[in-house]
Amino acid sequence: MSPALSLTDEQLLEIKKNFAGCSRGAHSVDSIPFLRTYIVSLLGRERRSRKCRAHDRKFHPVATMGNLFVIAVIATVLSLSVFITDDGVKSWLGIDVASMGGVHDTIEELHQNRVSAVNGM
Repeated sequence: MSPALSLTDEQLLEIKKNFAGCSRGAHSVDSIPFLRTYIVSLLGRERRSRKCRAHDRKFHPVATMGNLFVIAVIATVLSLSVFITDDGVKSWLGIDVASMGGVHDTIEELHQNRVSAVNGM
């Protein structure tokens, strides 16, 4: 006989009560396929009890080395893409910040060129 079949009705009721407090409830679930895995997002109001949320925070902390590493990688990728895009835009506009003496000098020179173009009209 399996252990599940040997439980009394009272024991089954207590088990159901304990798990009912930690159920995730009805959330909108969206999954996105990504490299043979899925990224899943749950959307909706938190319906679990404080006790259940505290239990999850204790045994599944957000502040882990893995999460820190992922955040660092994402921040690095975003920063590099911003710098590369910025450099591309400056090249497309013909702005060479290094030869002009820095960002402040470049902005001042562009401002002076704009003022002289407006005054020359």
